[in-house]
Amino acid sequence: MSQLLDAVVSMSADLDLAEVLGRIVESATALVDARYGALGVISSNGERLVEFVTRGVSAEERAMIGHPPRGHGILGLLIRDPRPRRVRDIAQHPDSYGFPPNHPEMHTFLGTPIRIREEVFGNLYMAEKQGADDFSDEDEAVLVALAAAAGVTIENARLFDASRRQRRWSDAVSEITQLLLEREDEDAALGLVAGHALTISRASASLVAIVGSGGELEVRADARSEDRDGPADRGSTFVAPMWTDVRSAKQPILLAPATAAETTQWRQELIAAIGSAGVGPTAVLPLPPGHGDVGVLVISWDEDSEGLPRESMPSLTDFAQQAGLALLAGRAQRDRALMALLDDRDRIARDMHDHVIQRLFATGLSLQSAGRLATHPVVQPRIEDAVDDIDAAIKEIRQAIYQLHRPLRPAETSERLETLAESFSEALGFSSSLKIDGPVDVLAPVVAADVLAVVREGLANAAKYASAGRIDVRVMVDDEAVRVVVSDDGRGVDPEQARGGLVNLAERAATRGGTFEILPADPHGTVLQWSIPR
Repeated sequence: MSQLLDAVVSMSADLDLAEVLGRIVESATALVDARYGALGVISSNGERLVEFVTRGVSAEERAMIGHPPRGHGILGLLIRDPRPRRVRDIAQHPDSYGFPPNHPEMHTFLGTPIRIREEVFGNLYMAEKQGADDFSDEDEAVLVALAAAAGVTIENARLFDASRRQRRWSDAVSEITQLLLEREDEDAALGLVAGHALTISRASASLVAIVGSGGELEVRADARSEDRDGPADRGSTFVAPMWTDVRSAKQPILLAPATAAETTQWRQELIAAIGSAGVGPTAVLPLPPGHGDVGVLVISWDEDSEGLPRESMPSLTDFAQQAGLALLAGRAQRDRALMALLDDRDRIARDMHDHVIQRLFATGLSLQSAGRLATHPVVQPRIEDAVDDIDAAIKEIRQAIYQLHRPLRPAETSERLETLAESFSEALGFSSSLKIDGPVDVLAPVVAADVLAVVREGLANAAKYASAGRIDVRVMVDDEAVRVVVSDDGRGVDPEQARGGLVNLAERAATRGGTFEILPADPHGTVLQWSIPR
């Protein structure tokens, strides 16, 4: 009893579900003196095992055995009839299924279900009683008691895991909303949507497709788990009728894994976009459900995923709702800012036409009248020159008014780089040198945002720490790479003082498979080098 109480306390020491399951198996094997122990988690439909936590078998032995058991033989007996079982010799039992190659030899067996209220969560399996020919009645009673306590511990761990994941969903939405409202980089926000949806739902791949100008769905962002290689085919479009049906219904759907004979157009488009991950269970969620038509969020899990997709759907639906609304809010804010800018332009144009031009015109007429009365040979030419200057100013103002009414275009990356470099002139005490080599204006918005961030951080660090007399910024774009070099002739940057920003630049480079370095300049100063493949 003392050992049982110690085991219950040990199981409750941590609420991480994976750790809890492992400690339950360890406690059970120790209590009943078993050489081997396992905990099998049962699928949501109650038909097979979807997770198998073992003790007594090394990682190498598990690899040699192959695929974990699914619930055949004695293991399946507890799934079909969940009650405690003791077997003196597994091989002699009528339900015995046999062992796969390289499996350890096992004879004696003891198993019992783990219940969470009325639900059977899984089963505890013990094998090879140490120091005796069979498991005893006492062993069975102890294991049943431990299973009852384990059910409570697992329920607490599941509740804790659910609350933790809910907090992660909330934090993800906050980060996306902040990015959309503070910056104009929608592609970066879409990347966050795909990345957070992937990691929190424990999927194998995700993508975000946005409605394009022609009404088609265009892939704008993607993410995938570490075991899934290769980027998605960004820019590809989804035109199958199924996508239109989902957008029209404005309701999330969960699609079953692809069958061997499935050749539907939408599945082919999905596989072309994210690779083999597209054959597994797939959730398609409109952005946002029930409101507007921004696009869709697509999540795919591994083919052998069981209850995870269905379990994730409520949280994914809420996430898609809030992320879609954040996208709409960001676009609405940009539209309001654009309308305010256009209103300001109209007001300025009216004021310049109604007040400035009319006053200049009246002044010019007055000077022309005065010029006829001037008799001095020097005064009259000067008055005529002044009238000509006023006439030229009126023409320039009219041209400016015309420019104010022209359609707005987004600022080119080169213009933004020039503005950014000039904005540091006051802090530096001089103007930095900016040189751009290559087609920087054709960079994707998300890459352009990274380039601007690198230049901003390089100039900010130089302004804070370098005490430089000269700073050179060079941005180079070619067919192979995008490179940014910021060099100064100052005393160098202290990595500890500029730690946060420099770490962010390194992460930006690493995310795109690039490099980031800070090197000393010759004879003194600092060289910041940032490069990513194009």
